[in-house]
Amino acid sequence: MNVAQKKRNEALNAIGHELDDLSLSGRLDFEGFKSLFTRALDVAGSDTDDLEMFCQEARDPEWWDWMTQELQKSPSRRVA
Repeated sequence: MNVAQKKRNEALNAIGHELDDLSLSGRLDFEGFKSLFTRALDVAGSDTDDLEMFCQEARDPEWWDWMTQELQKSPSRRVA
């Protein structure tokens, strides 16, 4: 693992811990969800399974719809 990958993993772990802390304490609201998801999307990009940690937290259909729209807006790095 190179330095860039290590920084990426550390950033995603920190976001995941913050997501868990807010969820477990009952303080996760839509604004917090959006903020954390946006940060994770910036770190990881949309072509990864690393964002799956948000799926269990997107309980409300509005949250899920917003999340999937953000994923669709994000440019893909995949090559056809």
